[in-house]
Amino acid sequence: MRVRFPLPAPDFQRHDHEHRSAARRGGIVAGLGSGAGCNQMQGTAMAIESKELAVTYYPIPKSGSSSVKYALMALGGKDTDFPDPDNEVHSHLPTNHVDPFRPLRDAHKRRFTIVRDPLERLLSAYSNRIRDARVMARPSAQKDKLERFGIPVDPDLDTFILNVEKYCASSWEVRFHVASLRYFTGGSLFQFERVFRFERMDEVGAFLSSLGGRALDLPRLQAAATKLGPSDMSPEALAKAMRFCRYDYGFLVDYYDARKWGGIPEGDAGEPSTLHVFGDPAVWRDGRLIVPRTPRNFLHFMSKRPLVERDAVAGFQDL
Repeated sequence: MRVRFPLPAPDFQRHDHEHRSAARRGGIVAGLGSGAGCNQMQGTAMAIESKELAVTYYPIPKSGSSSVKYALMALGGKDTDFPDPDNEVHSHLPTNHVDPFRPLRDAHKRRFTIVRDPLERLLSAYSNRIRDARVMARPSAQKDKLERFGIPVDPDLDTFILNVEKYCASSWEVRFHVASLRYFTGGSLFQFERVFRFERMDEVGAFLSSLGGRALDLPRLQAAATKLGPSDMSPEALAKAMRFCRYDYGFLVDYYDARKWGGIPEGDAGEPSTLHVFGDPAVWRDGRLIVPRTPRNFLHFMSKRPLVERDAVAGFQDL
């Protein structure tokens, strides 16, 4: 059975992190804007603001968010003696969604986030959530859909990638962890003072240490037990994975190059992607899916075009 998009529109209240309700306890307040501890650090509907460190963090799943949340709590003087820090940190500082096609329009200052190579992030989601956490065996997974699709609860990597849209349709946890980073950063990275690369977490640690005024060893949380790479996939699965990540590579053109993994194969605009996991959020025109670019990314893209094409957008910077 083939899954056609769009899926049902997202219910952001229902599909925020599985531990969101626990964040209503005392201490750090998440998503409420009032309550005990709110004057020190709070997770708003869109971000994690540390008033003590004068910084606002926008977490992206499978991009070091568990480690950074833990560090922010430690630097903010909060109790971090958790029996299960990998998961409990999200009870206090949940990760929430934003509009993927609009720039952030909140009052937060000194924003930062961490981005990751889209293919590596997708493979990490499989390793950590499907293999290690076995989320498809949890009650939150829709077993009736798994049976209807004829897909296993514990798929190997190829099976997962070739059926990723079906696993997204069957589990909100899968949707959450493979969704485009734009659902967590908004439509423009211009809004951020610092954008770190996941492979340079040492720079994140140095940044947080400078804010906290003391040395910090950034913990490594939620690391997958087994690290997988493109060589672990069949050519067919790799092509599907790159198509699935195609819009994230476009969004991160200033940070990651899809040619590292052979580029993005040609395909149909209606094929599933990380932007489609909550339904089709974009605009269809003349049979094509139109995805907005940030001004920076658009200029970067056009700088590689022939002069005749660049002349067509010569006035773009004046818009």
